[in-house]
Amino acid sequence: MDRLTPCTSFTVGERARLDASGAEESWLDEGGFYTSRRWTVSQEGDRGFRTEYLVGHDGETGPTGALVPFHTASGGDSNPLYNEATLLGYTPDVQVLAGSRTGYDNRIQLRPGLSGADRGRLLTALCDRLLERAEERGARHVSWWYLPDEEARELAALPGFATVATPCLPTAVVRPRGAGFEEHVAALPASRRSLVRRDLRRLAAGGYRSRSLTADPADLERYAPLVVQVQVRHGEELSEEGALRYLHRCLSIGSDDEGPGDDGSGSKESSDNVVITEVVDEKDRPAAFALGIVHGRTLHMRVFGCDYAGGHGASGEYFEATVYEPLRLALARGLDAVHLGVTSYRAKSLRGAELRPRRTLLMSRSERDLPTPAPDWSFLGDDERFLAGASSEVIPC
Repeated sequence: MDRLTPCTSFTVGERARLDASGAEESWLDEGGFYTSRRWTVSQEGDRGFRTEYLVGHDGETGPTGALVPFHTASGGDSNPLYNEATLLGYTPDVQVLAGSRTGYDNRIQLRPGLSGADRGRLLTALCDRLLERAEERGARHVSWWYLPDEEARELAALPGFATVATPCLPTAVVRPRGAGFEEHVAALPASRRSLVRRDLRRLAAGGYRSRSLTADPADLERYAPLVVQVQVRHGEELSEEGALRYLHRCLSIGSDDEGPGDDGSGSKESSDNVVITEVVDEKDRPAAFALGIVHGRTLHMRVFGCDYAGGHGASGEYFEATVYEPLRLALARGLDAVHLGVTSYRAKSLRGAELRPRRTLLMSRSERDLPTPAPDWSFLGDDERFLAGASSEVIPC
C-alpha cells in the first residue's frame, strides 16, 4: 500500500459522486463494510438524503488521503435509529450526517500511513469544510453516528470545534469459537450453551433443516413474500415488488461485478460474497431465510424473512437463519465474525453475541452552542431495559 509522506499542507476537494471501483483508493474499503465505497454509493439519494463527498489530498496533486461522505435532509430520517430527534427530543429543520448514514457502524476514513500530526491537520481541514457546507444547507451542527469510542474521542480532540458525544446503540457481533460449530457451542458459557442446544432441538423436532446458498438473482423472487411478512409484523408497509428490489440491491452491493444486470436491478451474475442462509421445512419449502454480505473477514446480516402465514416462526427459525447457520458458514470460510446489527440485544447476547459500544458525536464551530443530548430509546422496549443493565455484556472493539 502506498504511504503518504509527511507534509504541512493539505487540500480539500469535493465530489458529487463516488467511484466505487478505483483500485488506487481500495484502502477506503478496509475500514468496514458500512463505510466501504460500494455500500456508500448504494445509499446515494436514499430516503430523501442528498449525499456529497469531501476529499482530502496530500498537497496539491498527491493521492487521496481522506474521504468524508455527508448526507443532508430536511427533517432527518424516518428511521429513528438515525434521526437526531431520538437524541435531542426535537427534530432539527435540517440534519447533516457525516460518514456512514446506514448500517449502524461508522469510521473516520483517513488513509493509513499518515503521521499523527498530519492526520490531525487533515481531519481538521475536512471538518472545517464540512461545517461550512452544513451551514450553507441550513444546519447548525453535524452528527457522526455509530462511531467507536476511540474515533469519537479523536474528533472531540480537534482544535477549533465544539463537540458533545452521547451513547447510541451498540452493534451485536458473534465471533466463531473453535474449529467447528459444535466446538463453538461447547465454548459458550453454560447458560448460553444450554439455550443454543434447546433452540437446535426445537428446530429438529419441527422437521427443519438449514443450508447456505450463494444468492442468485433468479431465486430472489421466492424470498420477497417472506420479507413482506416480517415488515408487516413490525407495522411497516412493503410491497413484494419493493422487497424484491431491495434484495436485488443487496446482491448488487455485494457482487464483484460492477455492471448492472439485464433487468437493471442487480449484478449480471451471482457472487459468493452474497449468501442466503435458508431454513426449510419437511417438504423442502423455505420457512425463513436471511441474506448476508461478506466483506473482508466479516459476514454482515442484512435481511430476514419468515413465512408466518405458513405457520412458521415459532421454533427458532429466526436464530437458525440469522445466527446459527451464518456461524456455520463463517467457520467454513474462516471468517472472523458475523455482524448482527442492532436491537434484539438480549436474545442475541444470550446466544453468544458481544455488544460493541458506539457513540454519536455532534460537532459545530467552537463559538456555537450545541444542543444538550437527551436520548430517548424507550420505543425499543425490552432493548432499552436490557441495555440499561448490560454493562457486563459490552466489550471494547
